[in-house]
Amino acid sequence: MVIDCGLAACYGLIIGAVATHPARSGVASLGAGSLGVVAIVLGRRLPLVALGLLATGCWLSSAFRPAAGTLAMLAAVPMLFLLFSSALRGGRVVVAGSLLLALAGAAGTAQPRPGLRGGVLVYALLFCTAWAVGLAVGRQRRYDRELVRYHALLGEVEADRARRAAARERMRIARELHDVVAHSMSVITVQAALGELVIAERPAEAGAALGVIQRTGREALADLRRLLKVLRSDETDDGAVAVSPMPGLADLDGLVARTAQAGVRVEVRVEGPIRTLAPGVDLSAYRIIQEALTNVVRHAGTDVARVVVRYGRDDVAVEVIDEGVGAAAAGNPAGGLGLAGMRERAAVYGGECSAQPLPGRGFRVVARLPLSAGGGA
Repeated sequence: MVIDCGLAACYGLIIGAVATHPARSGVASLGAGSLGVVAIVLGRRLPLVALGLLATGCWLSSAFRPAAGTLAMLAAVPMLFLLFSSALRGGRVVVAGSLLLALAGAAGTAQPRPGLRGGVLVYALLFCTAWAVGLAVGRQRRYDRELVRYHALLGEVEADRARRAAARERMRIARELHDVVAHSMSVITVQAALGELVIAERPAEAGAALGVIQRTGREALADLRRLLKVLRSDETDDGAVAVSPMPGLADLDGLVARTAQAGVRVEVRVEGPIRTLAPGVDLSAYRIIQEALTNVVRHAGTDVARVVVRYGRDDVAVEVIDEGVGAAAAGNPAGGLGLAGMRERAAVYGGECSAQPLPGRGFRVVARLPLSAGGGA
């Protein structure tokens, strides 16, 4: 608004100088100039009204033949700026209306003197040029704003994608750490409690328990080293982590032996011809069995568990059953981190996992995974 008033004041000074010239019509010049001043002040808020005033000034200029050219010029100068501004910032109605009013004003400069029609073309060309330049600059500015907005939105999307990827990676690391450490810690805790009970009366048995603790701790450290090596490696082409150093179903014998050291004897049964599994699927099946056996050791209150590995044509199913008191009865409802981790492991590869208590006593964990790693969403 301050800028507009300043421009109007400058324009008014020019009008005053023109009006005092002896060869000009002072009253007519002041009238046309006043319309220009008002139009400049209103131009930003009411562009069509301002252009209408200037077009009216162009038509009224024909009534003052001695000063017709001067009056038309006085109306045309602010019209050029208003046309540019309207096309630059206005909407479709303002843009179209401003061009029509400008052409009407250009036509008024020649009336009623047909001999001056060449001036009409000059004014029309000037008005159309100012309008076209304003329209082009406005479109470029809008394009630049949209481009900046697009890049900002793209940056937000990329940042959100990075946050989601980091969250998935944290969940994967949490699952691996939980599965690697929880089973070993369960064995160590059971053996430490046993050693504490028998150290005074049966020191040899306590020494054996300490030996189990030592071996289990070393195995846990080795698993952690393998895990850290895998977490530093790149992903394979199919999106599965390169897990060749990590255990699979072929390593169930070692898992069964460690579980037995924790006081739970495990019966393993394999059904169907053994099939080759994708590395990620093989690891997930092993970890699900490992976590289920860890829960048996910690919560079931039984010394026997059964593991069934069932190979199908397109998938592999693993099942862990115990006849203990069940996780819920032991104060560990089926919503803990370990059970959630088993479901997530299966879901990563398009499989499913369920864990539920059996009627009466016991608990059953069943997971079904595709043979290949391409079944995930």
